Amino acid sequence: MLQVNLLGSFAITVDGRRVHSDLGPSGQRMAAFLFAFPGRLHRRERIADLFWPEMNTERSRAALNSALWRLRKILGQEPSSNGGRNLRSIGDDVVLDQEPWLHVDSNAITALAKRVALGSDSQVAATLEAIRSAIELYQGPFLDGEEDALFVEERERVHTCFVTLAHNALAQYIRQSDYADAIAVCRKVLSFDPFREFFVRNMLGLLCLDEQRAEAARFFERWQKVLRAEIGVGPMPETARLFQLIRQCDNHDDIESIRQTLCLEKRGVLNLHSL
Repeated sequence: MLQVNLLGSFAITVDGRRVHSDLGPSGQRMAAFLFAFPGRLHRRERIADLFWPEMNTERSRAALNSALWRLRKILGQEPSSNGGRNLRSIGDDVVLDQEPWLHVDSNAITALAKRVALGSDSQVAATLEAIRSAIELYQGPFLDGEEDALFVEERERVHTCFVTLAHNALAQYIRQSDYADAIAVCRKVLSFDPFREFFVRNMLGLLCLDEQRAEAARFFERWQKVLRAEIGVGPMPETARLFQLIRQCDNHDDIESIRQTLCLEKRGVLNLHSL
């Protein structure tokens, strides 16, 4: 298995062994581009212009050919790749074919999010373990630090897919009263997207339902201080109302009201995005 990590920092491993490439910065960005969009035809001229814009046509074409040769060598380290032949030139186009032995973390997340968004509730339940595994793949923004428009657009798309999967996992865990796993999902999203208040509210409610009211209070106080310091605004009204309900919670009816608040937020989540 050849594993490509595009979430966070770029890395390639073969059967768990890190591959140290000699692609160079531009060649690495080109490789990331091909890995992110497998099965698509890309014009050589466009690739050369994208990743070697400072060179003239002849030199950029030579740099592209060298980078493709080096990438093919990397692919060839996977025994099933038949020498990296899934990286092909077709006339003036280049294509990286998707193969069963090639696993790209960002593609796994976007593909699963699309299946989940189009599926029924029962299909979502059947894939909960796959959703959880995909959420764990998210180790940072897509090609963090790259600011080219094509990478920024894909970064936003992958993050949206990650959040969509988190929505679905959260809904399933709450239905099962699996508060520990639901809290873990909220923490994961908020570690990368700290001001997404849907998950803040769920974090607060779930901590209360899990008999961690004191932790819910500490979490809210820390979070709202950071929100005011970095964004200059206070919590949304529904977040403030939920926190007040948690603070005043002292009987079964209050607990049930918090549980119903969370369940109501889940309605319509399963097909939240058209991906």
